[in-house]
Amino acid sequence: MNMYLGYFKAEENTEGDNPPIGIILARQKDELLVEYAIHGMSARLFVQKYQLYLPDKAQLRRDIERIYDQSANKNDAL
Repeated sequence: MNMYLGYFKAEENTEGDNPPIGIILARQKDELLVEYAIHGMSARLFVQKYQLYLPDKAQLRRDIERIYDQSANKNDAL
């Protein structure tokens, strides 16, 4: 993915274009595979489970709060 994004940014983007993004769709997320696949890539990379539909509002709120709390805890540990 990184090679394709690098190529597109260098060869296809024109002045004023935003940097290209890549999306990988997978049925399941393997933590170790993801760790190696994104090694050395931008910190602005997000990996998340793909869903066919959004959860209900209450579940979505809980998930966002959980992710926010995990992020805050990681930053506190640094």
